[in-house]
Amino acid sequence: MVEGDGADDLLSAHPDPVVKYGRGAEGIVVEAINPAFRETFAVDGADVSLRATLADDDALAAVAGAIQSGDSLDRETVCDTTEGDQRFRLRNVPTDDGGYLLYTALGDGHERHTELQAEVDRLTERNDRLETFASVVSHDLRNPLEVAETYLETARETGEDEQFDRVAQALDRMRTLIEDVLELAREGRVIDDRERTTLESVATAAWETVDGGEATLTVENGEATLRTDPDRLRQALANLFRNSLEHGGTDATIRVGTLGNADGTGFFVEDDGPGIPDEEREDVFEPGVTTDQDGTGLGLAIVQRVVEAHGWTVAVSEGDTGGARFEVRDVESLQPL
Repeated sequence: MVEGDGADDLLSAHPDPVVKYGRGAEGIVVEAINPAFRETFAVDGADVSLRATLADDDALAAVAGAIQSGDSLDRETVCDTTEGDQRFRLRNVPTDDGGYLLYTALGDGHERHTELQAEVDRLTERNDRLETFASVVSHDLRNPLEVAETYLETARETGEDEQFDRVAQALDRMRTLIEDVLELAREGRVIDDRERTTLESVATAAWETVDGGEATLTVENGEATLRTDPDRLRQALANLFRNSLEHGGTDATIRVGTLGNADGTGFFVEDDGPGIPDEEREDVFEPGVTTDQDGTGLGLAIVQRVVEAHGWTVAVSEGDTGGARFEVRDVESLQPL
């Protein structure tokens, strides 16, 4: 192996570290390196080990695979340099009998760009959320307000108590909408502080906050524990319970339990109601989507926000008896007993 010189002026002149390799009877052979490579990685002899430059085993496997197969490669990774770990853009450029491996350093500017892009993404999400709130406030609140004004005018004219009752109902609906909008805003925050609790304790606490009527709640494998924000998870479960009661009736049977190993790590909430049609399942978590005339359409949106704030995922499917089944997955901290 030689350091790039007149035999390969392009290799020598390249400002970034470059390795030239070939394919021979004994496999892949490093044929040359350029001065930038020698300075960056402080190689001191004839043997150059790509393994020694790559701090990431996954990157090493990807590079080895691309070189062996003769495929292109373009990925970011961490390399072990004379100045410590540093991020590089690693590219493999194959040729007929070998190829070149290029290391392009990604400095503070790249890191700043990544940070700015993350901030843009957060602001975009926040803006989308604000637009949702504006839509709810301008549309959903306007309707009960108009209803209250109409019945209030009638009450003034007739003095009938029934009219005042309808005004109170409209105001109650407005209050519910406002509370749900504020809840939706809060539940989008990422959850950092968690504590270990049992699935049964948080499900039971959530059940106590809803008007279950004649409905029954069964918690299976309730001693399983998970790391969570109990208050926010309770809110999410309560919303799922209310959804089951609204669509399955006050005599519904609701089950909560852990998913089997084949289904992934997580838990489910399932009822014996009419279920959710396939064509409607993708939209149920969208704010404002509801089939209940008195619903706000924000309950399941709040559920999704709470779940995603934990770093989990939620999906809806059909239960064993045809009812709705909500599965929360990727709960890495769940420990069935």
